[in-house]
Formats: sequence, C-alpha cells, structure tokens
Amino acid sequence: AVFEEYSACAVVIMTGLNLRLLAVILLFSCCYNIHSADAYSCKANGRFGQCSFSEDCALSMEMFRYNADCANSGLSGDVVCCIRPPYRRRTTTSTTPAIILEKETINPRGLALLNQHNCGNVEDTRVANGIDAMLGEFPWIALLLSSTKNTICGGSVITERFVLTAAHCIQDNLEFVRLGEHDLMTEEDCLSNNINYCQTFVDFNIDPIQKPFIHPDYNTVNKHKDVALIKLDKAINFQVYSHIKPICLPTSPSDYAMLPTDNLVLAGWGLTESNDVRGSDVLQKGYLKLEALDVCQKLHSFYDLDQSKLCVKSGANRSVSCQGDSGSPIFWETKYMRGRFTQKHYTQVGLVSLGGKVCGMLTSIPYAYENITDSMPWITNTILK
Repeated sequence: AVFEEYSACAVVIMTGLNLRLLAVILLFSCCYNIHSADAYSCKANGRFGQCSFSEDCALSMEMFRYNADCANSGLSGDVVCCIRPPYRRRTTTSTTPAIILEKETINPRGLALLNQHNCGNVEDTRVANGIDAMLGEFPWIALLLSSTKNTICGGSVITERFVLTAAHCIQDNLEFVRLGEHDLMTEEDCLSNNINYCQTFVDFNIDPIQKPFIHPDYNTVNKHKDVALIKLDKAINFQVYSHIKPICLPTSPSDYAMLPTDNLVLAGWGLTESNDVRGSDVLQKGYLKLEALDVCQKLHSFYDLDQSKLCVKSGANRSVSCQGDSGSPIFWETKYMRGRFTQKHYTQVGLVSLGGKVCGMLTSIPYAYENITDSMPWITNTILK
C-alpha cells in the first residue's frame, strides 16, 4: 500500500515534466506528508485508531487528545487519536449484513433542529462563584414532576418540544415537566439586588399521545444507555418565556474535544428518584473534572463501563463529584468574547445516571455518568418523531 501511494505521487511528478524542479520537489514533499499523516495509527482505551486533526474526526467516532502515539505523527495543531465506533456481529439474513454499526447514523435534520435556537449562552455578569446558582444562570434545567407535583428527577431542555433525562427516571406517575424553576419554596423568584428582574416557573404536560422515548439499548440492571427523551404537549415559546433556553448538545467534534483541565458543571437540587433525601430548595451548581474511565471501572466494578459513560471527579470548588438530581445535565463550560463582554457557552456532555440514591451517597470519589455524545445518533433521530 505504501508503494502504491508513493507511485501515485511519482506519476503526478513524471507527467509534469515541464514544471520547474522546485515545483516537483514541493509536490513530492506534499505527497510524502499526506501519506505519513494518514498512515499513522494510534491506540487508546485498548482500541486502535488513526491520528488526525480534531475537525476531521467524524461525530460518530471517538477522539482522544494528548495521545502518546500521535506525538510522532508529524502532524501539528489540534491532533487527536480518532477511533472508529465498535462493530457488532448479527446473524446474516437476506436483508441484514453480517456486520453493522452498533450506532445509528447522525441525522442531519436532527442536528439542524438542535441548532435552531440560540443554545447554551450565558453572560458572565450573571454568574456567581458560590454554591448557589444565580437566578437564570442555567435556563435549561428541568424538573420532572408526578401527578401530585412531587419531584421525580431532573432533566434539560434541548429543543422546543424535547427534554433530555435518564431512562431510569421514566416512571408511571410522571406527568409534568417544570421549566424556569430556581427556588422550590417560592412561586416567583427575584434577584436580591437592585435589578428589577423576576421569573416564574412554567409547568408543561407530557405529550398525551407520545410516551417518553427510552433508549432501545437501556439496561435496567447496569444502567447501560441510561438516556430518555420526553416530548412536551406543546412547543416552548422561547420569546414569551425568555428565562427558558435550550442547552447545546455536541453536534460537532469541537463540541466534545474536552481536556482533563476543562471545567464540567453539574446543576440540580440534590434530589433522588426515590425522593428520600432532602435536597436544597435553591438550584445548586458544582464543578467537576474528567477522570480516566478505568479509574471508575476499578472503583465501581459492578458496572461494566464503556465509552457510553464519563468518569468525573471533584472540581475547582471541591464540589462532591456525585451530587444533583437523577437525569440532571452535566455540561462543558467554555468562554468567548462577544464585543466587550465575556460570555459563557455550555454544551451538555453527560447526565446523572446509575441511580441518584447511590450517586448521592458518595463524596469526592470519581463516579461514572452517562456520556451524551455516545447517544447523539439516537437523539438526533428521535427528536424528529
């Protein structure tokens, strides 16, 4: 294969005899670099991949930064180890191939729907450093309520009709989704300073025709693919309810090229799906950091962890690594300048999984959460239904 690629380069050179010598040398160098960049393989998490630029690593693949194998690839810039998704075998029939992708295909119409509204943007002026989240800081946070308005789980707004949560949160008595909530003890929440700003929560019914969607690969025992989507009975008018916004999902490789030093944020009231532990009345936030997946696997050997999970640990303000509501989002924080102002941009990359009760009993021990990136093909197809 190497000889064939070099031969192709040589043919281009030979057919351009009227080119100057310098151009020939440059062309040969270009061909050599292309070959050497494309051919360099890498290994991460026990699987083989190819060194490439992050923007060239497709969304359906997994990428790993700072890979030792890619250090000598000859590439410079944002180089990652790009690994293809796993394959699984099925019985061959006349209509089914012998080997198919384990994951669905990313649906471009679903991606367009996710990008339809201005998602995940928050101005720095409304962000505090304390444990309590500021009013309106995370406008995508959702509360799942029973028919008697008791809290069940958390979730996140991702489109005008869909809320993302954990599959284990879908219960028979689930009936309402509350948005725009901040303090559970007050109906209207207002800023405590001189700014005249108040907001009131809005309760939405769940679509009476369409039951919540649970990931088809969800396992009730080990919580594999603990992801679900709830369709609301009507669309959220983001102009009327300006205090409610959708969170961004990882729709491109740059949206999930996280580093161990990056901040992950977890927001919620500290509730559990069994509601047997008293949480906070005011929305809380905590900072988390990524940890190697095998660390979580050793600590929690009962679960068979794979790339559908994220391993995280305590972050900057020593927040416990496992707090928040079952189904509540974990999002990646980035900053950018907009004119003279700094804005924070948030992309959801995970959600609280493996059962809120077990999760809430831990302190600073790294724990596994659901990896939203791994479920993006299913999400982008389901939100079109």
